[in-house]
Amino acid sequence: MSKPASASIINILNTFAITNLDQELISKTLSNLSGDLVNDSRLVIQGDIFCAIVGHAQDGRRYINKAITQGAKLVLAECEYAEQHGEISFVDNISVISFYQLNLQLFSLSSAYYQNPQSKMTMIGVTGTNGKTTTSQLIAQMLTAYSKACGVIGTNGAGPINQLLPIENTTPSASELHQLFYRFEQEQLSHVAMEVSSHALVQGRVTGDLFDVAVFTNLSRDHLDYHGTMLGYAKAKKALFTGEEKQIAIFNFNDEQVKYWLAEDVKAGLSIKQHWFYGLDKSVLTCEKFVCAQKVKHHHQGVSFTLMTHIGEVFIESPLLGDFNIENLLAAISVLLTQGVALKDLPSLTKKIHAVAGRMEATTGLSLPTAVVDYAHTPDALEKALTACRQHCQGELYVVFGCGGDRDKGKRPLMAKVAQQYADYIVITNDNPRTEIAEQIVEDILAGFTKKKSLEHKIKVQLDREQAVLDTLIKASQQDIVLLAGKGHEDYVIFPDGQGGTKKVAYDERAVVSKFYHLKHETQL
Repeated sequence: MSKPASASIINILNTFAITNLDQELISKTLSNLSGDLVNDSRLVIQGDIFCAIVGHAQDGRRYINKAITQGAKLVLAECEYAEQHGEISFVDNISVISFYQLNLQLFSLSSAYYQNPQSKMTMIGVTGTNGKTTTSQLIAQMLTAYSKACGVIGTNGAGPINQLLPIENTTPSASELHQLFYRFEQEQLSHVAMEVSSHALVQGRVTGDLFDVAVFTNLSRDHLDYHGTMLGYAKAKKALFTGEEKQIAIFNFNDEQVKYWLAEDVKAGLSIKQHWFYGLDKSVLTCEKFVCAQKVKHHHQGVSFTLMTHIGEVFIESPLLGDFNIENLLAAISVLLTQGVALKDLPSLTKKIHAVAGRMEATTGLSLPTAVVDYAHTPDALEKALTACRQHCQGELYVVFGCGGDRDKGKRPLMAKVAQQYADYIVITNDNPRTEIAEQIVEDILAGFTKKKSLEHKIKVQLDREQAVLDTLIKASQQDIVLLAGKGHEDYVIFPDGQGGTKKVAYDERAVVSKFYHLKHETQL
């Protein structure tokens, strides 16, 4: 499938009430178009159309000249007033067309430009505070193993599950999303499992009607620096669910926010019979369509449980750690069942899955503690990760964590409270201080501890993250578990650059852990 020709672009713009495109415009620019819709000037190459949107953090109109220098052959520029819509000016003989509410319209425009590639695939959206990455990748792993080619878009990258390439945001911009959809269709993928952030839903980068299947994992405190309140945060998440019959909705029945939503829907007279629900609590068995884990057993190689559903039962084994990963797996299993995967095939599929990079990723060695690298960076995620580690821990439980700068400061003392409640030893370190002073972030965390005198021997501050990790792994014993929380799959730490901005410094926690165990193993030989 080729991208639209210049005549098609004219037709597309006509549908957005831009009808004054004449032969002069066509001869000057449209005949040279051959590329993509792009709304990040840094990514523009020869033949692209640059969409200069007014976003949350940047005004793309400031970069029009840069985009043209890099090869843009047409510019659509967001304008302030409806009366300006369709006006044409020229910069270096390149047409700049004023487009009212371009940011809000970019999804529809991109869909038209790429000829709606998402309609040829089953679109699966996963939202929630925690579990989006793991759930979407488990879906892709198992669907692919079941011979249903599935792509992924999310925090760890985009592409077929075994060929992920880095992307800037968990949920990319509308134009970048459609480039990915276009590529996935070319690669003949049948499904896409996509993380959907609350930011993307609020900013219109995606809308609920994109998704054939929508999954909600949980809701806990995060991103209040953006949404302001938990009510606003929850409202943003719920926008993924259209309430229409053509969309299959899957909810974590044990989550308090879900219970509140269901009560609201019942009160409003809306039917919930078509929804799917999953959970660890037996209460989910009262639902018409349910997926539940019972008789759960934790062991050093993972977990096992009896999978109970409204269509039957099977025994499941999985290499994943912790109850919250069982919930993620139940969400993924629910999706598979809606896609025609037989119940009898699930045991073999769940044995084939593996931990997602930087998500409860465990490493151990002879006579050494177990290190678990996890992305947990919210109070709820940290609690879940520590609880999961405790379920598998036979000795002491250590945690190494920090808090990001320029983000919700209110969660810093809450992270300390969680660490104090669930860990035996605590090491506080850096985690992307960004433009903030690292020592101040540490002070904010320390403020959350109670009975500090009695905790002095259990709490350590080491701002050098790599040193904090190595010191803790050396101190811990064979039966202990060391949870390294916050960095997960990331391969950098973001520090102040000394000029009011930030700089990325290379740091891969997974590589640090791998090197530690490799050297220890060589020493033992």
